[in-house]
Amino acid sequence: MSETAEGDKYNPDNISRIIMLVYGTLDTGGPFWCYVAVKPSMYDAFKEAESSGKLDLYNFDAYGEVVVSGEGEKPPVEVTEKVAEIYNTDASSFFQPIDPKQEIEEKIAKLKAQDES
Repeated sequence: MSETAEGDKYNPDNISRIIMLVYGTLDTGGPFWCYVAVKPSMYDAFKEAESSGKLDLYNFDAYGEVVVSGEGEKPPVEVTEKVAEIYNTDASSFFQPIDPKQEIEEKIAKLKAQDES
């Protein structure tokens, strides 16, 4: 395997996304929620845009993907469960305090260990 392909294989953006739940206000004044899948390399920029109020969900491609959104205070449980299923994770982990960068590093280390065995 070439070094470039090897590097791509373990590139966090190629193997993982950070699932985030974003809240906001519609133009009509009502609340909305939105699950987004953020590229690990764009996590800090995403958090900065979100905290500064400059996050544009209509032009989100640089950060990752908009997964699903809807009107209301919070997503229905079945939507959260479906998003977890799509990203092969446990829905209860969505709302736990974690260090996403550390989680991704651990995932890459496990992949490398599997490849070496």
